[in-house]
Amino acid sequence: MESLKNLNDNFVQRFIEQSKSHPEKLALHISQMDHSQCLGEESVSYAELANSIKTYQALWKKKGWQKNDRIIVIIKPSSQLYAIALSLLALGMTPVFIDTGMGREKIKMAIADSNARAIISMKALLKWFWLIPPMWKLERLAIDGSGLGFKSLAKQLTNIKPEQHAAAVQVVKRSDTDHGLISFTSGSTGRPKGADRTHYSLIQQHLAIRSHWPDEKNDVDCPCFPVMVLHNLSCGMSTVMPKVDLAQPAQVDAAQVIKQIEQYKITRLSGAPAYIQALVNYSLVHNKTNASVTTLVVGGATVSVELAEGILAAFPNAYSRIVYGSTEAEPISSIEINQYLKYSQTTRGYLVGKPAGQVEVLIANVSAQTANEQDLLKQSVACGDVGEILVSGRHVLKQYVDNPSANAENKIRRTQSNKNDHQPVWHRTGDTGFLDDSGQLWLTGRIKDSLVLNGGVIQPYPLEQSLDNVAGIVRSALIHFNDALHVFVQNSVESSQAMTADIRCEIEQILQAAGVHHFNINVIEQMPVDGRHNSKIDRLALRNALQKNSH
Repeated sequence: MESLKNLNDNFVQRFIEQSKSHPEKLALHISQMDHSQCLGEESVSYAELANSIKTYQALWKKKGWQKNDRIIVIIKPSSQLYAIALSLLALGMTPVFIDTGMGREKIKMAIADSNARAIISMKALLKWFWLIPPMWKLERLAIDGSGLGFKSLAKQLTNIKPEQHAAAVQVVKRSDTDHGLISFTSGSTGRPKGADRTHYSLIQQHLAIRSHWPDEKNDVDCPCFPVMVLHNLSCGMSTVMPKVDLAQPAQVDAAQVIKQIEQYKITRLSGAPAYIQALVNYSLVHNKTNASVTTLVVGGATVSVELAEGILAAFPNAYSRIVYGSTEAEPISSIEINQYLKYSQTTRGYLVGKPAGQVEVLIANVSAQTANEQDLLKQSVACGDVGEILVSGRHVLKQYVDNPSANAENKIRRTQSNKNDHQPVWHRTGDTGFLDDSGQLWLTGRIKDSLVLNGGVIQPYPLEQSLDNVAGIVRSALIHFNDALHVFVQNSVESSQAMTADIRCEIEQILQAAGVHHFNINVIEQMPVDGRHNSKIDRLALRNALQKNSH
C-alpha cells in the first residue's frame, strides 16, 4: 500500500509526499459551523495546505519556538487547524489538544499538566485567561483577533514576508519516543490524562487503519472524527468535513450532510452512533438511498439493532462495519453489520468482531497486585469467560505524558512480544468482555460499571440489552449505588410518562431471572449521554442524580 523508502520517522513526511504527488488535488473542504448554521465554507488543495504550513513554520521560527516545545491548540476544525498542527509536528514541536467538553476545572488541570509554551485558540476562550492561572505564563495567540492579554495570530502572519518562507516544508527527523500529538481527555473521575501519540504511534496507527480500512485512489471521505483527517492527508485522500457542530454531533441537521454526500459524491463515511442514526433516520423518512457511499464505519459507542438495520437500508452500496477502539488503541476490532445482525437476538453483550491483524487481545482478571506481564498472564481467563479487555500492538499508545500513576494503573510492560515494537505494553481498556470460541470479541460493560450484588458481579450490557428489547423501552441503564440496583428507563414516545404495569412486570421478570430481586425503577424523559459523541450513556450523571436525591 505504501512505500516507506525515503520517509523519515516524522509523521508529517507522508503528507509531504502526497502534496508532491498531486499538489492540485482537493485536500480539505470544511464548513464553519455555528451549531447547525453554516457560516462559510473553504476548500484547499494539497499544495495550498503545504504553503500554509510553510508560512506558519516561518512564524514559529521567527518567534524562537524550538523543537520539543509544546503548544496547546484549541480551535474548531478548519484548514488553519490542520496547517498549524502539521507545521508544529513537522518542526518537531508537539501540538497539545484538550477536550473542551471536560468542563472548566478539568481544562484548567489539563493546561497546568501540559507543560506548554504557548496556546493558540479563539477570543472566546482567551479573554478569560485571567481566571485560568495555568494560562498566565503562556504566550497567547487568537486566530480571530486580539484582546487584553492575547495577540492576533493573523496579524503576526502578515508580517511574514515571502522571502522568509523555506523552499519546502521543513521536516525534522524524529525518534520512536519523540512526542507527536498529546491529547488530553478525561474519564469520569480524576485528573485528565495526556495520551502520548508519538510520531512512531501516529505512523503505526496510520498503517493499521489503512490496512484495516483500505482506501482507494479517488475516495472522498466525510469523517465525523476530526483526528481521521490526519490519516486521510497521509493517504492522499480528499476530506469533506460534515456540516455539523462536532461538539454536538447528535444535533446534526441531517439534510445538510445528506446533501453534501450527494454533491461531493462521498465514498467513505464515519461517525458515532447518534450521528449516523440521524443520517439514517432522515434518509429513510425521505426515501433516500445514498448510493455513492461504498464504505461506512460506526464506532465510539454501542450500536443498536435498529441502527444496524437502518444503515443497510439507507446505505445499500456500502461495506458497513462497527468498529471498536479507543484513544489509546485504534483499531481494536470490527464486524460487518450483516454479521452483527445475525446475533441480533443474542443478549450476551455487544459483538465487536474479530481483533484487527495488528493487535493482540487478552482477557484477564487484573488485580492491584498485577505488576508485570508474567503476573498478568497468570490471571488470563478461559475462552468464553468475562474479564477486562487488554490490548497490545505497535499502534497501541505506550504511555500517558508526565503521569506515572496513570501509566502504572493502565499500562503493563511486555517482555514477550514482537521485538520490532518499541517498549511494547498491554493497555488496560477498562472495558469488560470475552472472546468466544470463534475468536470474536464481545463487550459486556466497563469495570467501573460492573454491578456487585449478593457477593457476585453482574455485567450491565447483557441485562440492558434484554431490557431494551421490551416494547416501549427506548434505552435502559443499570446503576449500582449505595448497595442498591437502580434501573433507569427511557420510555418511547408512544408510551405514557408513567411506567405501565406491563413494562414494569417485564423488567421484574428479566432482572429476577438474572438473580436480581431488589431494585428501584426510575422513569426518565431522556437518557443522558456523553458530551463527545452524544452516544454513550453518561452513567456518572445518573449516579450524580441518585446522590443528589439521597440527601
